[in-house]
Amino acid sequence: MIFPNETRLLELGNALSAFSPQQMKEALLARAGPAYGLLVQRGVLVKQNYENRFEIAKLSMALAHMPSHDRDIMTAIVRSGSFEGTLQLTFTKEQLVGDTAKYMRRCGIGCTASGRSLAADQQAIRGEVRMDLANRNVWVTEAVKSQLEENLKKIGALNAGIQLKNAERQIKQFSEPEEEEFVALQRQFLDLLKQQDELLREFNEEDNVPA
Repeated sequence: MIFPNETRLLELGNALSAFSPQQMKEALLARAGPAYGLLVQRGVLVKQNYENRFEIAKLSMALAHMPSHDRDIMTAIVRSGSFEGTLQLTFTKEQLVGDTAKYMRRCGIGCTASGRSLAADQQAIRGEVRMDLANRNVWVTEAVKSQLEENLKKIGALNAGIQLKNAERQIKQFSEPEEEEFVALQRQFLDLLKQQDELLREFNEEDNVPA
């Protein structure tokens, strides 16, 4: 597995090794000093990598499918956590270059892809946002995020209504109109779930795209 900012994490680890366990304990208690500063820096990078662990896995898989020449270059870039200028990945498929750039952006390394070329572009990171959804992280555009948030609100409200109707149905026999209303609510709920799947289709298909 390849980790963004791995080089910097190693540097921070080496710097911290100069401090004794007691010194680090005192630094944490005081929340100040050189050791504390290093611990904070390392903590930020470790937290970022943990939050992006699924995208890091995708990025590692993408690099694993590159020819060795391009893979070695890209591995060094990812481990450094930064990219400048442009880079021609001569031996790698265009689709794989595009996917790699996408995963790099999600990990905080700003770049865009054009054909088999990568170009540094820190602003490109803003093209997608991470969103917590059903106990997992998804990456979508701001427009899709707004639609998903509205979709989730409707699902939540509708689910509450279905649960209430279901409770009533357990203690009494529904009339035909009441039963039709109950079925209609369930149908609306399923339609909203299908809408959510469609909004997430591009993201969900990432795991199924062959390298």
